[in-house]
This record gives sequence, structure tokens and C-alpha cells, in this order.
Amino acid sequence: MKKWQLKKLSTGEALNEPQDLPDNWKNIFGLKGSLDRLGDLSWAGHADLGWFEVDVPEPVVDIKKIVDDQIAHFLAESLPMVAADNASQTKAERQAWMEYRRKLQEIPLNPDYPNEVFWPTRPE
Repeated sequence: MKKWQLKKLSTGEALNEPQDLPDNWKNIFGLKGSLDRLGDLSWAGHADLGWFEVDVPEPVVDIKKIVDDQIAHFLAESLPMVAADNASQTKAERQAWMEYRRKLQEIPLNPDYPNEVFWPTRPE
């Protein structure tokens, strides 16, 4: 993935993290569609500075963490539904929520986890 980084021309030192150019960069620099003047900003009163296009690796997506976080969220969200003092439920409703929570906890036991996740149906 390509990003832009401001560097000191004399040393090559990066002065910021790689980033996208602002949407209005053409107006800021007065470039009218030309990127070739970004590498030396002396014309804009910034001697020894320039913007350079750099390769940045694609961010690594930790699918296991995403799925684990989602499981934890659903478990926390459903906890009040299995509380012993929840008098607004029938025994069958409470049992359905307990089964749902059990299925959530068993998701990591799937041999294809986390690449294949079978989400249980949330009780009404």
C-alpha cells in the first residue's frame, strides 16, 4: 500500500508517520495535478523538506482476536438473561439463553476456528 511521508532531504530522516495526502493537497501546494514537485518543497519556503511516496505493509488482521472479542461481547450481553433473579423469564426462556451461551463458549472448539464460525441463533 502506498502512503506519503515527509522527510528531511539532507538526511532522509522521516519526520512523520506514512499517511495519505489530504484531499485538498493540490490546492495547498498549488500543483494542479502534478506530484513531481512534492519531493522538494524549497519552492514553497520549506528548504530541506520533501514528501515521498513510501510502501507500507497492509495491516495484519487478527481474525482470532476479532472473533474472540465478539464472543466475549455476546456472552457479556447475554449474562443478565441467565441470572437466577430474572423473574421476568419462564424456565424455558432461561434455558434457551443458557443453551445460547453454551454454544457461544463452544465456538473455539470448531477445528476450523477462527476461519469458520457458526454463530448460534440468539433467543428472542
